[in-house]
Amino acid sequence: MRAMWLGCGVGALGLITTVAGSFLPWLRSGTVNRDSYEVLALRGWAGLGNGYGEVIRVAWVAMTPAAVCCVLLFTFGLRRFAAWIGILFGTITGTVAALATVQGSNEGAMVGISLTGPAVALCGAVLAIAGAITVLTASARAATSKPGGTP
Repeated sequence: MRAMWLGCGVGALGLITTVAGSFLPWLRSGTVNRDSYEVLALRGWAGLGNGYGEVIRVAWVAMTPAAVCCVLLFTFGLRRFAAWIGILFGTITGTVAALATVQGSNEGAMVGISLTGPAVALCGAVLAIAGAITVLTASARAATSKPGGTP
């Protein structure tokens, strides 16, 4: 049971860290830093064709309410369901953050990636996934150790 609570705590910390990272600088343009939401609001995303830019924007903005719901589900006892949402959340946000982090900062360029936001979001996504996996494995162990559980 201790492992499950530890997983819930690590998962919640990861979710909160990822959301915090989304509000940190992701793009540097001259002397202006923009967070991930400001980057998505730029006009270029609308030109992706077939509405993909709008889908990406809505999905990214929906990550914050998903994280809040996940933390609440951890708190109110729906830990396995929260863990699956946490894995999905961590995979999506972690992939985006990893791509931005790998792209690098290009210090001499006028426009470049600011590593602060993507690096913090990536660390949070890793914590969210690790916590979710801990919850799932701890609940599986608890189910098999109870009388009537399958060995």
